[in-house]
Amino acid sequence: MSPSIRNLTIPRVDAAALLVCLLLAFLALYNPIFRLPDQVTTDIVPVVTDYFHYHWNEWWVRHALTTGLDIYETNYVFAPQTSSLALHPLTPLWYPLWALIAPMGGTVVAMTAVFLAGYTLTGFAFYLLLRDEGIAPGWALVGAAMLEWMPLMTTSARWTLINLMAWFWLPVALLTWKRLAVSAGWRLWGWALALGAVLWGMILTDLQMPLFIAPLIIPYTLWTLWRAPRRAPVLVAAGAAAVVIGLTLGAAVGPLDEAIRFDRTGLSPTPVERAVPIEFPTCYVTHCAWGVSVGSVLLPLLVIGLALWKPYRDHERAGRRTPLGLWLLMIPLPLILSAGPDVQIGGATFFLPYRALHELFGGMVRYPERFLPVFMIPALCFALGILNRRLRGGRLARILPPLLLLLVAVDTRALQPLPVRPLPPRYTFYEQIGEEPYDYVVVEIPTGGASGEGIVGDARYAELQYYGTIHGKRMVNGHISRTPTYRYFYMNTDDPMLAWLGQRRFLEAETVAAQMRERIAAWSIGYFVIHRDLIAPNQAALDEIIAFFNAHPDLVCWHTTEGDLIAYRTTAHPDGCPPSSPAASGGAWEIDLGADAELPYLGAGWHYPEAIFDTTVRWAGAAEIASVAVDLPAGSYSLILTAQAFHTPRRVTLLIDGAAAGDPLLVAPESLSDYHFDFTRVGDGRAQISLAFDDRLTPRAVGLGEDDRPLSIMVDRITIVNDAS
Repeated sequence: MSPSIRNLTIPRVDAAALLVCLLLAFLALYNPIFRLPDQVTTDIVPVVTDYFHYHWNEWWVRHALTTGLDIYETNYVFAPQTSSLALHPLTPLWYPLWALIAPMGGTVVAMTAVFLAGYTLTGFAFYLLLRDEGIAPGWALVGAAMLEWMPLMTTSARWTLINLMAWFWLPVALLTWKRLAVSAGWRLWGWALALGAVLWGMILTDLQMPLFIAPLIIPYTLWTLWRAPRRAPVLVAAGAAAVVIGLTLGAAVGPLDEAIRFDRTGLSPTPVERAVPIEFPTCYVTHCAWGVSVGSVLLPLLVIGLALWKPYRDHERAGRRTPLGLWLLMIPLPLILSAGPDVQIGGATFFLPYRALHELFGGMVRYPERFLPVFMIPALCFALGILNRRLRGGRLARILPPLLLLLVAVDTRALQPLPVRPLPPRYTFYEQIGEEPYDYVVVEIPTGGASGEGIVGDARYAELQYYGTIHGKRMVNGHISRTPTYRYFYMNTDDPMLAWLGQRRFLEAETVAAQMRERIAAWSIGYFVIHRDLIAPNQAALDEIIAFFNAHPDLVCWHTTEGDLIAYRTTAHPDGCPPSSPAASGGAWEIDLGADAELPYLGAGWHYPEAIFDTTVRWAGAAEIASVAVDLPAGSYSLILTAQAFHTPRRVTLLIDGAAAGDPLLVAPESLSDYHFDFTRVGDGRAQISLAFDDRLTPRAVGLGEDDRPLSIMVDRITIVNDAS
């Protein structure tokens, strides 16, 4: 006889169960919900999680669909190269829900709705499977809660792994096959079409999802065929049709075709020794805060079920429901796979089947811990099925499910608030360039990238990809999973320009200038964007980048400063570069050293900015000459230097475009004072104003602390006065 399935109508008790599953989801996610829309989930120790490229994923799907681009190829990350997204967890399955909410509430609100949907549907789909197995609603809700609150879901929520929040596909696939197995005529082929759609949905979620259903649906299908040998040919045909439908849709409207053509040259798969399993034996019997675990409830339930199981009676009572022994047989394979490549027992190492799976898929199946729900589903179907039969109608059947639900909440720490962290700073600059109608590349500084198989720079550098969801331009920084590492690893140390902009290589000025000149045109670079909060302010790296940019007005010009962001526009930008003259007042131009207003003019030779009460200053002495650069109208000028020497008087010479202008002046160490220089007439255009010193001293050398910086004079401001005014 064939297994049966309940009618598709949803009784009130099941509708109430759906609300309970939604409540369970809310209890797990209340902290990020209450922190909307400015914070995202993170790990226990706040780190850069994968949230940014999952938000970018959904933005990219919308952008590609609305502009006619291929959603599985992009040059909007790791520009100007075109990368395949076939193996990247793009997860277009969730796009409709995200697209419905994002225009109204923003991407963080939309992604939180995806979290809620993933949790709720996972719990409710498993509840329906348990109910279909004849298990009472109370026990079925316990199983729903255990799957919905399993630590793998918690980890996925922390890291925004929405491809791992769709475990509802496993019970849905089993339920769909059960419906197909008892149908005939056109209904059978209708359910074959539905099963094909389920397979397609799995492919749109993650290419690995069909792998996770295999240990469940293959033995279930074989049992079905064994129970109904006369229907076996038509069921095999219907099942084959479902697979063909799913794969066809996955290729036509999904990543399969691109995945088949994917060039795996350059991939650096995770070695089997670095795969992430469930830690044996600790995390199989208790909750582990540091990783995915089975917890303290499932194993005792399974032991109780085995103790109460009477196989011969199970066979007699199975009727048209799945025999409990079949669920039991489904447990070992995914359970063993979840332990990873090997386990240590009594000092001996035992190699496990996961090694073969890792080899079969070329190292792309990197997380054996993700087999947790694959063995949890049959384990709970078995254990709860036993309890449901043995305690049916008794007082314990009413008391134990809510008590067990509370125990599950305690064991999984489901009610502990999910950790959150603020989004990256929001800058109006990105919104403004998002409104520009031009197509160009944005180079974020520091440069970096990641793929899951390696990282260049700090993870925060790749996180700058999040800003792509705001400005919508092509960019160099970012993360694409399972992409050849050469697409971004050249930035590490091999590329003089990008490695220097990531603080991984010393400046080679002529080489970098030549690369910038070539790439601004070839890559269509529109902006270089410096993030000061990612570059320590007391390092020379930040000032070196700014001075280099200011020294090449033929390539870039300062555009804006907003908080920790400094944007330089390229001369190739359609809107061009305006002259970089300081703000004029009464015929005078003032450069306030140490303040943000200095940035368009700052040259080399300065130490990091400091504040003395309300006065911002910079010490000169990082080089023998400290300079600024300005655009001045034609005329004769005088310069007022507000400065103070370090420790002893300093003789300071003013240089205009490298030539001495007037006699040197002696700057005193007692206090900030004004020093007046006259210099000759200059023509229109760029002028480099430099200060040369006769000596530099370190505070350590004169017994004034541990500071080893060579210092000459401290400068508050430089005022340039037009003599004709």
